[in-house]
Amino acid sequence: MSNASLALTGVVFPMQRGPFQNNGASPWYTETSLGTPPQRLKFAMDTGTNIVWSTSSLCSPTSCQHYSGGRFIWEKSSSYRFVDCIQVPFSFGPWGTMQVETGSDVMAIPGQTSLPLTFYLSADYSGSQFAQIDWDGGIGIPSGSPYAQGGTTFIVEALMNNGMISPLYPYVSFNWNRTSSTGSCQIGGFDSSQYIPSEGIYMPWTPYTAFEGVEYIWSTPLDSYAVGGKVIAQNVQFCLDSGSSQFKGDNDIMNQTLQLIQQLGQPDVTLGIGGGQIVVPPALYNITIQAGPDQGKTIPQFKPLGLTNLVLVGSILMEYCYTIFTYRVVQCSPGVYSLAPVGMYAFNKVNGPKIITQPSAIPELGPREVTPGRGMPK
Repeated sequence: MSNASLALTGVVFPMQRGPFQNNGASPWYTETSLGTPPQRLKFAMDTGTNIVWSTSSLCSPTSCQHYSGGRFIWEKSSSYRFVDCIQVPFSFGPWGTMQVETGSDVMAIPGQTSLPLTFYLSADYSGSQFAQIDWDGGIGIPSGSPYAQGGTTFIVEALMNNGMISPLYPYVSFNWNRTSSTGSCQIGGFDSSQYIPSEGIYMPWTPYTAFEGVEYIWSTPLDSYAVGGKVIAQNVQFCLDSGSSQFKGDNDIMNQTLQLIQQLGQPDVTLGIGGGQIVVPPALYNITIQAGPDQGKTIPQFKPLGLTNLVLVGSILMEYCYTIFTYRVVQCSPGVYSLAPVGMYAFNKVNGPKIITQPSAIPELGPREVTPGRGMPK
């Protein structure tokens, strides 16, 4: 099957762009429903985390304050059940920590029936970074089954095991349009009419190991990172994080970037990656803040975050590329699959800016083989 013959397949979550806020979180979210009767909530489709979570009525009236303002009211859902009602902390690393309990309910899936879901209910969080988020929770899309948080649903695997997406198409694709503030996250396929196949970069997954326990992020080798032609980092790691907005990561890299932007008068930032090159001009990284304490200011979106030898970015780049995350599928038993990370693709969009200035070799996109696991016929 050729790329041209592949129409939209799998499950497509429509997405919207909320106001850009200066907290490092993506402004993009999908609206879907939890519970019986359905409660409409906003969720980030987040390749930078390994859990599913929602702000909930476990929060006191004065905690869990966030821009979107929605809460899952578990008391009003007849299908809700507590899995573990002992409250524990969950850390987002340098970004913050929230208190959670574990529950189960059903989530509405576009074009499909509902999906059973085990997720964290937020019971407490605070801080300006949370106050400025445009969504009520997050649906984690980690790099593979081994890295999904035990006790919560790994949505890609769950959709596959429930027959809602094909194991032949283990893809998660993002197509965001900053101008219209609309887009999509497609799980189980990709739309080849939206990108230019000859103008892409393939980024093989390699784990980021500087900090234990974050192998769930989608990371790849970054050959070079330059600001205004000055190379300030080589042979570090790069991460595409759809739950993020800014460039952030290694303190030295981000601080040098901000210094050179000031010194050189808004230079390009150039990523040498996957044998190709991405150029990010100031029109992309200088963002006017639309809500929150910094509303009205135009601020270069680079932030030191203490993540050694890592450059991470989300919507700043993903709004201008068509991005695809792909897995290897292992069949454990009939109808039961597990997923391992393979890599990421980024393409220039049709009629979009040419920020991929040097393409790389691209492995073919199409149906993938399913690897039989132990006990399955070879």
